[in-house]
Amino acid sequence: MTRPAKANAPPPIETLPAVLGFFSALTIVVGEVIGSGVFFKPRIIAQDTGGYVGLILSLWVVCGLINLCGALAQAELAGMFPHAGGVYIFLREAYGRMWGFLWCWGEFWVMRSGAIAALATALGITLVQLLQDVGWLAADADAPTMRKLVAIGAIAGLAVVNAIGTRWGGAVQNVTTVIKASFLVFLAVLPFMAAREHSLAGEPLWPPELKMSLLTGIGSALAGIMWAYDGWGQVTVIAEEIRNPQRNVPLALGGGVLLLIVLYTGANLGYHLTLPSSQIAAAEVPAVAVTQALLGQFGARLVLSMILVSVFGALNSNVLVGPRVLFAVARDHEFLRWWRRISRRGTPAVAIATLSAWSIVLILAGDAQRLVTGVAGKPLFDVLTEYAIFGGSLFYFAAVAAVYVMRWRRPDAPRPYCCWGYPIVPAIFLAFYVFFLASMVAASPWQCLSGLTLIALGLGVYLLLGAKSQSR
Repeated sequence: MTRPAKANAPPPIETLPAVLGFFSALTIVVGEVIGSGVFFKPRIIAQDTGGYVGLILSLWVVCGLINLCGALAQAELAGMFPHAGGVYIFLREAYGRMWGFLWCWGEFWVMRSGAIAALATALGITLVQLLQDVGWLAADADAPTMRKLVAIGAIAGLAVVNAIGTRWGGAVQNVTTVIKASFLVFLAVLPFMAAREHSLAGEPLWPPELKMSLLTGIGSALAGIMWAYDGWGQVTVIAEEIRNPQRNVPLALGGGVLLLIVLYTGANLGYHLTLPSSQIAAAEVPAVAVTQALLGQFGARLVLSMILVSVFGALNSNVLVGPRVLFAVARDHEFLRWWRRISRRGTPAVAIATLSAWSIVLILAGDAQRLVTGVAGKPLFDVLTEYAIFGGSLFYFAAVAAVYVMRWRRPDAPRPYCCWGYPIVPAIFLAFYVFFLASMVAASPWQCLSGLTLIALGLGVYLLLGAKSQSR
């Protein structure tokens, strides 16, 4: 067990400039989360839950409230430690440097890079489909190759934008978040504006009984919904670059997650008001099927365009936020010192380039790992999201539990914000995650085992290099 980091640790080696305000913090919370999940995942959620609309909508609300509990807990820690790193800082202060290092290891190799690769893959799928639909790309074109080229180009381009300046990355985030949040509102109200009978009239809302197969399906559906909500805590990673972080970060966390619950539940209600669950389960992209049913071919093209904006914004958020974790761990470990280099434009350019390059490698390695055709019949996008969400969930659990550790270990430490509903609210999040993680293991054991194995390798690296190279 490593010793917890001391409260009087030396000042940071480098400091990132605080250039972002509250609105940017809020758009990072919302924009990091709204990406591909709300558009792509309703298909597999309808399949896994038997298409019971009441159950589906309840899962979206419950998962949102669970994430709100986690956000309220992490907001307390963010107020205590308004530095670059987020979960890395929380784990380091609560459990010691080793656990913080393991989070960074998982972020780089699996979680953040997997999320970037998955979002870029979704971007490539959507853009190629849109180009073929409007006739700008031949239907018999080499779609898999085109998708990869789009994904790689998007990652590389956003890496350059965010290396040029944090303000540029923040501006992209603000614009894309406003557009995609507005579009989710549009999806929610569109069925009420359209003059057609709502499909819920003949749909069963709840299952007549809870069979074991349905419970297993619910566990799998939770993975999809949690992926759609994943990312709200990433604003804590860039707390150092937010003005007045002790106030703005907690407000952005709580307000952002509440807004997401409303947007996600409304959009999914709009889906099921328009199409029966069987059609949603069969649609490759449910949002496209819904708007096409209401607005014809124009609707399909509109939603594909909005999905592009949404996924692009979420991808930008990950490219913006992810390198700050590498930057933070490099402050504590000399053998990673190149990651803490700040460019003349005030950005961790080396960390941005490294993380982006590895994310591209994951995309290129898809064929070699037979991920394009799928693991157990799953496509690349779904496999990458499972790797990312399982690994991240383990550390999110530990980060929220850190609220209890810090209350016990440092009861008198300044807390600009104290978790509302403590100790019940964090306990609700932790109890849910025990069930959620067990459900993921039961549904996808090999993917979870692979993620755990890769993260465990980080322990060996830490013992060989990290423990001996801590910055003083």
